[in-house]
Amino acid sequence: MILMGVIFVVAAYLIGNLNFAYIVVRYFKKEDVRNYGSGNAGTTNVLRVMGKNYALPVFILDALKGSLVIVAGRLLGLDAIYIILGGIAVVAGHNWPAFLQFRGGKGTATSLGVFLTYDWQVTLVAIIIGIIVLIVWKMVSLTSLVGMATLPILTIGFGRSIEEIIFAFVLFFFSFYQHRKNIGRIIQGRESKIGQKVKIK
Repeated sequence: MILMGVIFVVAAYLIGNLNFAYIVVRYFKKEDVRNYGSGNAGTTNVLRVMGKNYALPVFILDALKGSLVIVAGRLLGLDAIYIILGGIAVVAGHNWPAFLQFRGGKGTATSLGVFLTYDWQVTLVAIIIGIIVLIVWKMVSLTSLVGMATLPILTIGFGRSIEEIIFAFVLFFFSFYQHRKNIGRIIQGRESKIGQKVKIK
């Protein structure tokens, strides 16, 4: 069981390396999305440089790879700790992919897929809160931060296990770290809002 768990976590990290923002832009535009906009290989940057018709499939695919890991862990009958480590690993693989020189995305879509599959009730409330933030302030980064920050709070409020609470905190810290530049721009009032685009020529 330990060996299978370790293999599962490593496989989860490699699955996370499938960065669909990079793949989609490379396929359709023969460009590296990280050379444009925020320099990030994630849904928000695809939205800025190519629009919603490309960003939506990227978001869905990045979320699905997170869901896949949790579903696979459960089908394999792994202990909860390995499933949690796999969920952390797939987000880490997305954020810091070895195959892309450790320059990936910010992990929001993948974290959403992971936690929605792991605990849909907590995640659904976080999504609703995030949508409200998006409607009011129209900043994807702020939406991501608030949504991810509510996860550990909600796991505590819902009386979840200590393992799940730690799981939520780790994903939040990943998001906080990846959004550190956005946080500075939000404070300074310079953060981009929905509708502001940087087109690939």
